[in-house]
Amino acid sequence: MEKLRLPVMLTAIYVILLGLATLSPSLSASIFGREAGDPATLLTLSGLFLGFGVVAWFIAGDIEKYGGLATALVYALLISAVFLVWAWATNLYTARTALVPLIINVVLAIWIWSAKPKS
Repeated sequence: MEKLRLPVMLTAIYVILLGLATLSPSLSASIFGREAGDPATLLTLSGLFLGFGVVAWFIAGDIEKYGGLATALVYALLISAVFLVWAWATNLYTARTALVPLIINVVLAIWIWSAKPKS
């Protein structure tokens, strides 16, 4: 169970950083190279990222108690990856915008999946 702590903690840090990066339209545009159409939607997205990051942080903080949620984290990362692929395939995102988070999501999902206890 202990080998699960690091990938879950890195997931928490990654998602919290995404939340911070989407706090303002200008910061988001400078990081992702794309203007946000609606600052309210961007702020809502930021809140979701930060909230999800806090949940992942708590899971990593007590992996013995909450490690069973690892499968849910994998599914959440893969759902996000599907939406990134969708946005890229429909030309809503460029490779610059979609590729790096897509790779991070898939790598974290595989790492968490392989580190979780087999039961």
